[in-house]
Order: sequence, then C-alpha cells, then structure tokens
Amino acid sequence: MGVANRFDFVIVGGGLAGVTAAETLRNEGAQGRILLLTQEAYLPYQRPPLSKKLLLRDEPPQPSLILSASKYQELSIDVRLGALVTSVQPMHQTLRTLTHEVIHYKKLLIATGVKPSRLAIPGEYLQGVHHLRTLLDAQAIWRSMQQARRAVVIGGSLMGLEVAATLRQKGLEVTLIERDSVLEKLSTPEISVHFQHKLEAQGVQVLIGDMPASFQGRTAVESVTTAAGRTIACDLVVVGAGVEPDIQFLKTSGLKLDNGICVDRFLCTNNPHIFAAGDVANFHDEVLNCQHRVEHWDNAVKQGRVAARNMLGKNLPYAEVSYFYSHVFDQSFTLLGVVNQHAEKIERGSLAQGSYASFFLKNDIPRGLFALGRPTDEVKVTETLIKHRVNLHALKHDLSNPDFRLNHIPNQTIFILQGGGALGAFECGAVSALDAAGIRPDIVAGISIGAFNGAIIAGNPDDPASALKAFWRDLALVLPEVPEENLRRFFASQHAVWFGVPNFFKPRWLMSTLKSENTSARWPSFYDLTPAKALLTRYVDFSQLKRSPIRLLIQAVDVQTGELAMFDSYIDDLKPEHVLASGSLPPAFAWTSIGGKRYWDAGIVSNSPLEDVLARCGSAGKRVFIIDLFPGKRSLLPQNLLDVMGRRDEIVYAERIHTDLRMSNLVRDYQRLVEEIVHELPADAAKRIQHQPRFIQMMGGEAPMAITRIVREHSGHVPFAKSYDFSLKTVEQLIHAGYRMAKKAIGL
Repeated sequence: MGVANRFDFVIVGGGLAGVTAAETLRNEGAQGRILLLTQEAYLPYQRPPLSKKLLLRDEPPQPSLILSASKYQELSIDVRLGALVTSVQPMHQTLRTLTHEVIHYKKLLIATGVKPSRLAIPGEYLQGVHHLRTLLDAQAIWRSMQQARRAVVIGGSLMGLEVAATLRQKGLEVTLIERDSVLEKLSTPEISVHFQHKLEAQGVQVLIGDMPASFQGRTAVESVTTAAGRTIACDLVVVGAGVEPDIQFLKTSGLKLDNGICVDRFLCTNNPHIFAAGDVANFHDEVLNCQHRVEHWDNAVKQGRVAARNMLGKNLPYAEVSYFYSHVFDQSFTLLGVVNQHAEKIERGSLAQGSYASFFLKNDIPRGLFALGRPTDEVKVTETLIKHRVNLHALKHDLSNPDFRLNHIPNQTIFILQGGGALGAFECGAVSALDAAGIRPDIVAGISIGAFNGAIIAGNPDDPASALKAFWRDLALVLPEVPEENLRRFFASQHAVWFGVPNFFKPRWLMSTLKSENTSARWPSFYDLTPAKALLTRYVDFSQLKRSPIRLLIQAVDVQTGELAMFDSYIDDLKPEHVLASGSLPPAFAWTSIGGKRYWDAGIVSNSPLEDVLARCGSAGKRVFIIDLFPGKRSLLPQNLLDVMGRRDEIVYAERIHTDLRMSNLVRDYQRLVEEIVHELPADAAKRIQHQPRFIQMMGGEAPMAITRIVREHSGHVPFAKSYDFSLKTVEQLIHAGYRMAKKAIGL
C-alpha cells in the first residue's frame, strides 16, 4: 500500500460529529495525517436548517458549510468527496471504498449518522414522494414545492412538525398523518395535544391514529390512501417516518452493532482503534446510566470533540446532558435528558401562555426537562442539576413556582486536599468538623497525603471522619516527652527522618543490605513506601471505589512527559498504587509505576488539584471546601536558614485559584455584544435564537460556585521538616486545629 493512502486518523462521515472531530484533533495538537471521507459531492454542511429556513427561501437551497475549504487546508485535513465506504477490516486497520480504494488508518472514527427509513408501501418511488436527509433531498423538495398546492407529511416527529410548519408557511395546503400522536416519543399527552392544536390553528390538517397504505399516481404522486380508507389528494409528500443508523457497510467488520455502533462511555467500540460519534453511536450515557442513541446536532458536536480527544489517548468519558431543540411556527422549545410518562412530573407556567416547563424526576433526582419560552438561565441551570444528579427533595414544592430561581441550588460538594506529609492530620480534623456539621463530599480530590486522606474518605462513605481518625492514630508515633515545644517538634521530625514511620515509610539504610540492590548506590529513593500500601489496603476496599457515592480524584505527574495526570475512581480501576503515585515525592520516595508509566507526586507542579477538578467536573453550583495546609500570608519574616527553607515551602505549596480576569472580562464583553445583537432582531427571530442549545450553553447564567477556605494558621517558628513530625502529640494538635478552623470557616 502506498504512503499516500496511510493516515494516522481517518474519519468516515461528513456531518457535524466528523468535522468537529477532525478540527478538534488538530486543535488538541494531533500530529500526522488526517483524512475526512464524505459520500456527498459537497463539502460538509449544516443539516439542521434543511427542514426549516432553507426550504423557505426563494431560491434553491445552497449548502451552509461547517468549515470553509480554506480552513481544511489551514488545518491540514484531507477531505475526499463522493467517497462511499463499503467495508472496514479492523484486523488490518484498513477500509475500502466503492472505487476499490484501500485506506490504512491508525485510529478510525465512524460518524456516518442515520438514513431515512423506508415505508415499503406501493408508490413510494413515485415522483414527488420525498425523504429529507441531504442537501439534494432538500433541493428536490424545494423544486416540488414551486409547483405543488397540496402536501402530505408522514410522521409527527420533530422533523415532521418542522416540515409541516415550513410547507404551510409557503402557502401549501398541508395534511400531517401520524399513527400514534404528535411528538409521540415524549409520552406526554398534554404537550402532544398542545402542538397538534398549534398546527391546526395554522391551517394544518392533523390525522391521528392513521398511516399511509399506498401512494397513488401514474408517474408522479397524486394522492395518499391511508390504512383507515381515506384518500388525500396531493402533489407533494414528505416522509418522516423515522430513521435508522447507517451501518450496512459494517456488517462483516466484527464491531458490535445493535441499533447503531455500540460504544462505551469513552465512545470506543469493541476494537480499541475504532470510535463512533453522533447519531450512529449507541453509547453508554453516563448521566442517565443507560445505553442509547441521540439524534441531534448538539450531541453530534459534543461527541465529536470527546471522541477526538480519546483518539489521542485522553481517556475522557462522555458525560453530557442530551439536548433537543425545535421551532414550530412561532414557538421554540428545548428538551433536556429524558422525558417520559413514568417519571414524576412537576410543571410551572402555562403552555397556553407560551411560558412553560415540565421537570421530570426519578427518586427526587431530575432526569429531564421540557421548556417552552422559559428563561435561558433556567434551562442552563437545569442541565447542571440533571448532569450531577442533584437531589431536589427539599425543593420540589418550589419547582412549580415560575418565579423560583434555580441557580442558588448547590449541586455538588467538593473537598480539595493538599499534600503536606504529617500536616495532613489537619485535614483529618477539618473533615471531622465538616462531617459533624452534616457536610459530606460528593467529590474529594487530593494530592500526596491529601490523596491518602481522600482515599480513606471515598472508601468509607458512611463514616469518613471515624475512618480518618483511626488511620491517623495508626500513623502517629509515641515518643518520649521533651519539655520545650520547638525542641520536641524538632526531635520528632528528626526521629521520622532517620528511623521512619513504621506504618508509612521505612528508611532504606535500615533495611537489609545483604542484597546488592539494597546498597546505597542503587537506592531509587531514601525511603520505601511498602508499609503505606499495607495500611491503605486495611482502610480502603479499592475494588468498591467505583460504587462509592463519593468520587475520588487523585493527581500525579508523569515523570517522562512532565504532564499532570488525573486518576478518577468513576473512570479508572484505582488501586493503592494510584495513591502512592500521588505521594511519590523525590528524592524521598521513588516513582510509582502504573500501566507502564512512572509517576511522581503532583506537588512538584502544583500542590492543589482544584483547577483540574473544576475543568473535569465543572464549577457551576459547586460548593468547594479547600483545606489549606500552607498559609499563603505570614506576618513575621524568616529569622534563619531553616525558617527561610520552611517559608519557601509555604509559598511553593500554598493554594492558589488562578482566575484570568482579562479572559473573563473578554468573555463577558462578547456576551454583552451578543445580547445587543439579539436585542436588535425581530422578536420572533430573537426568541428562536435564545432557545437554541448553543445560545443556552454560551449565554445561560450558571449557578455560582461557593468556595470556603479552611486555613491552617502559622504557629510561630516551627522546624523546617515539620511535615515529618508524626508524633502523637503533634498529630492530635493538628487534628484539633483542623477541627477548630473548619468550625470557624463555616460559622459555627
């Protein structure tokens, strides 16, 4: 095979998922060759307008390109038009096209979308009977519209309603035939009835409980005969009777197929080199905990981004709330998550008045939303509540009040735990105080000793405070009393430095030197962490962490790349080694190997995982408790060399929240500009735009993030090696101080 047909990344499908993935690959730094294959004769274009504004134009619809030709060149993305893939051979990492071309890939993304289902009834191929999926389909419908007077739309789906409304707006007589009910997938009768009445009020005849039996005509369609015996005269038919995944070419590939291409939460198939995204992907929905397909452009864009990043080895789960949006005549509406008749439903507002929302809950946790004419902020906040499974039991009575604002509902509590050796006992005390106040985390993130504490918390969700106290009792050293406090602490620190902490680490110079690898010249570090691993396994059942209601995030740094790595109990199969990796601070401790990679303590780069946690879990509505082990400010200047070294550590390891004010101001300026532009639009156009998913996600106000700092106070001149003071007295002092400062921070 020639070099010309070897690519690092091949994407099959020219829709939003495929193009977004190609663009994301380059934006994320992908090296090598990228090939995008589309079976159509046009550069990839936007499909959503096909059923709406493109058909309303006075000239034939033209493609609205996703990316311009020059942009593909700028990104060095090869695009091949008219390329129909006929088979994929995963064993050889090749695919074949209709022209018998063989293309080799390293990573493959399949984003072929869906194709219209056929009715398989007489007359389906008569002139004037159309399906709508491609630009060619839309152009054919537009040409038929120029001569037509009477149209029949088959199917009351979102697309069926949009097409019926468009045809009616162009002056045609329109009949819509639906076997069950309008928007039947919603399983919500009042919403179905509302839109049926809306169509009828605009002059669309709606026939419910019937279906086409045949299309009549000599060469072109002249009428539709229904199963109930009706004959409806027409010269244009648009069939919207469902779609099916475009996967015929994969039948012999060995990929798991079931109502699409089956993928996991990383959008990866049962072949590690092949991914799928968009309408064709039957994916594991992390938010709703189910396997399904979602047919909407918002999902296609988001999955395209995640799939691209995972093709680069990012290992990110797809955990987004599904959006649906539609506009019928003068009303726009949004669907989030899943809505069905079996869920508890709480309504606010009025459908008749054009301002209405239905919240769908299961066990008091929001699962879906139908919103018509509701504020952008409300929809955005509800998305966050669904995504993070926020229990609304205490607030259910407020949901029916249209004036009750949702953006003050805290949706997740996060504990941020730093590294600091023995100072981690302060975190134990702080967590105990929070627990006593009824505050427990949904997420706990830690570095170094913070990772140890975090693992204890996540591994003991029913009583984290007691488990932490027991853990620190096992770590503490019982040492002889020394009357002067600073001298006592210095002695305790030096004892740990020279003799170790039996349940945590032991010095290599006290280990047997009979074996050649134990000679000092071959030591990988000063201390051995084998005791720490044994202690961890006593307190944490790592096999159960995935099932814990507390999500554990641990950060370490890759020794070879220098990049931070985040280990996630909801994604990774965490083991004691992941915790040890976060605490492997050189030269005291050797790196820890996980999956062929070597890791050190992330404190080398940053002593707090806060920014990466927020990037992974979002900041909207979060209640964050940061336990600061290293005071950022200090009134007294260092008095000697040991003080200087101690203060240096405090500055290096102190918690910081990096907020790019310039970027924040720039984003807000753009939002104001968008608001001003929308304000200048006609009211109907403005309303339509304000309910589109992209507008909601970019412009919707999120619930604010609340941060509480619990800061360890500076206690005068303490030894430089204070993080090694594991004496029982100091551990108890730190636990007491953490408890006291946490109560102070939360106002108790």
